[in-house]
Amino acid sequence: MADICETIIDDFLSGNLSYQDLEQGLQSIFKASAPSGTRALEYVKSLYLGNQLNDEQFKTLSATISQLNIETTLSGSEGETDISYFNEDKTLHVTGLTEQDDNPSIDNTGDKTVIIHTESADPVTDFNPHLKKKRRQQDRREESQPSAPTTGGDTAPGHAHLGPGATLKGRFVLLERLGQGGMGVVFKAKDLLKVEAQDKNPFVAIKVLTDAFKKFSGSFIALQREASKAQRLAHPNIATVYDFDRDGDTVFMTMEYLQGKPLNRLIKELPEHPISKEKALDIIEQLCHGLAYAHEKKLIHSDFKPGNCFLLNDGTVKLLDFGIARASTTPGEEKEQTMFDPGKLSAVTPAYATPEMFAGMNPDPRDDIYGLGCVAYQLLADGKHPYNKVAAPKVKELGIKPKPIKGLDRRQQRTLAKALTVNRDERIPTVRKFLEGIRPRKSHTKQLLLGALFLVIIAGAAGYKPFMAFQAEQNLYSTIDRIKKGDKALLIETIWGLDKLPPDHKQILSVGLRREIITFYRDRINSVFRPDEGLYDYLQASNLLSQAKRLYPDSVLLSIIEDQLKEQKDRLMTRLTALYQRYLKEKRFIPGNNGEDLPTVLGLIRRVDPRHYLLRDEKLAEIYLGEAEKQIAGRKFDQAREYIRTGLSLFPDNSRLQALDKQINAGMTVR
Repeated sequence: MADICETIIDDFLSGNLSYQDLEQGLQSIFKASAPSGTRALEYVKSLYLGNQLNDEQFKTLSATISQLNIETTLSGSEGETDISYFNEDKTLHVTGLTEQDDNPSIDNTGDKTVIIHTESADPVTDFNPHLKKKRRQQDRREESQPSAPTTGGDTAPGHAHLGPGATLKGRFVLLERLGQGGMGVVFKAKDLLKVEAQDKNPFVAIKVLTDAFKKFSGSFIALQREASKAQRLAHPNIATVYDFDRDGDTVFMTMEYLQGKPLNRLIKELPEHPISKEKALDIIEQLCHGLAYAHEKKLIHSDFKPGNCFLLNDGTVKLLDFGIARASTTPGEEKEQTMFDPGKLSAVTPAYATPEMFAGMNPDPRDDIYGLGCVAYQLLADGKHPYNKVAAPKVKELGIKPKPIKGLDRRQQRTLAKALTVNRDERIPTVRKFLEGIRPRKSHTKQLLLGALFLVIIAGAAGYKPFMAFQAEQNLYSTIDRIKKGDKALLIETIWGLDKLPPDHKQILSVGLRREIITFYRDRINSVFRPDEGLYDYLQASNLLSQAKRLYPDSVLLSIIEDQLKEQKDRLMTRLTALYQRYLKEKRFIPGNNGEDLPTVLGLIRRVDPRHYLLRDEKLAEIYLGEAEKQIAGRKFDQAREYIRTGLSLFPDNSRLQALDKQINAGMTVR
């Protein structure tokens, strides 16, 4: 965000932005990242000390930034958030915890995300006559300019009046506005491609860059980074981000549309409408699966709280908002450098943040585990927070301990206590360990009794199902259980062996492992065909999708993946065709070292679409033949062989190239 602030200020100083645009842009950034105000002041100060600003410019910019910073701070508790799911998780701008933040009697304070920063600043807070004069001059200039003509409808080019009824890319019809934050507006939309495919659920959520934010060069990169980070997380317990795109001057990303309620709302309802321990543990287990997967992908959520967890109507739990997620690194590993660093936000939610997060220390998976422990405790204790929403630094100072929860055994109590410790080194190190400890132990006595009872029923049914068949089914259920616990090798072995099983056994496994198998195929498809990352094996991706659809022809997710594959393929083929025409015009017929030549492009086209018309264009074969004959006429035989060899690699059945190859190899002269 600091880089974007600097870009906005530079654009204003160079005359590319009006004063009004400067204000709107900085205000958007300050709402999304409160510390940006301090960093913007420091940047202006550095320009002034470097003699890049005169006295009046310095006073004007300093006063503007300070004023906007104060206004953003005062209005922070009333601003809207990015998605209506999070409408109770406000973002505030403070320099530390106030007494109110530590007051357990205020129920929702600890659920708000707070921007913590300790940088020193020297803001200009007095009224500045130069600033007032500058504003009057700007207002007069804007009043003297003719107003731009308005368009008649929401779907006009450029989407100047984007709202319900507008259509993006001729595909996404906006239905209703869900919410707005400093960077984007989120809409519920209908995907017309899904409608055409008769998809039962054609709805998506779309985040569109706000008008104020999209004017600046860094805004496109910021949204793309958020989409790219979220797309790394392909898991049934993490909300899916589908794509990142633009339509004219409208930049947007499409996301999974969720129907249900956020966990913060569920937790508020628990004192009046408690849920069973079994349901609470099921929700916790799903949260663990999603969070463990993110950690395996080296992403730390950094703001794990009930408002960022969502319970769907069908009971599925989704983790949301990886917008400020941080990438973890091992010692010696180089960090990815981007223009959009969420770590600079220093955002914490007091009731769910560790002392290390308040101190601005490097992110650690154990920070997420503390938040997970707090959420798990609330679900199991009818909504009560383990520390009554007192912030972790105060918990550490006072030595507060969470009370045991009735109905949990000693192992579960001990697991929760270790997850909730305010000392990072004593906290449970991984989500998997936490899940192992919080899960109820299986009663082997009950299993034996149920098994004996089932055998009695079998025996009494006059051989209805032979004992060996029953034992085989039990083995299948054992396989399902092991895979759900994370045995990836067994999952792969099971998938490849499905077609060899009896139909009833295949059905048991495919139904019991539906989520795991679909996720496996999605990950495999992404690993072979992702053109933006240099992965072009469309045929293998298409084959994997066909295998998955044979198992689950009714899967909505697989239909979405199919649409995405087709769209990616079409975009890639458009790019490759354009490159083909360009290299043909520039006569790049022979392979080069940088891959910018016709043979390389045709090789990629063959990998994506072996039947593409360009691969059968005999006119290109004639070009190679003609070029080879020119080289032979000039007695440049090595170059001629290069043209013939390249032409035959593309058109191996061309008889004239074959004949010329024989002649030149035999040393014959060709006229």
